[in-house]
Amino acid sequence: MPRSHIEVETLLQRLEAVLREAGLWSTCSPSTEALLSTAPFACDSMPFEQWLQYIFIPKLRAMLKSNLTLANDMGLYPMGQECIVGQTQRKVVLPVLAQIDQLFKE
Repeated sequence: MPRSHIEVETLLQRLEAVLREAGLWSTCSPSTEALLSTAPFACDSMPFEQWLQYIFIPKLRAMLKSNLTLANDMGLYPMGQECIVGQTQRKVVLPVLAQIDQLFKE
C-alpha cells in the first residue's frame, strides 16, 4: 500500500499520544545496553512500550527525515496484544498499532 511521509508521521504522533494517555510513556530512558538489544522488539531488555518509545518511533522518524525506504509488515499489533495487559491501555493503544500495521502492509 502506498504511504506518504505525512501519513506515517501522523500515526507516529498518534501513537505517542495514546502511549501517554494510557500511562505507558516513560520518563526514564532504558540503559545503553538495553537500547543495543538485537532481539525482536528488544524483548530481552525492555518492555514493548519502551521499545515503541525509544527505538521504533525515533528510528521511523529518522528514516522519514532521511527519505529512506520504509519497511513492510511491521507486526506491531500481535506484539501489542501479547505485551500490553491493561484493558484501558489495550483499548487505546491496540487500534493505533493496527493502523500502523495496515499502513505498512505491502
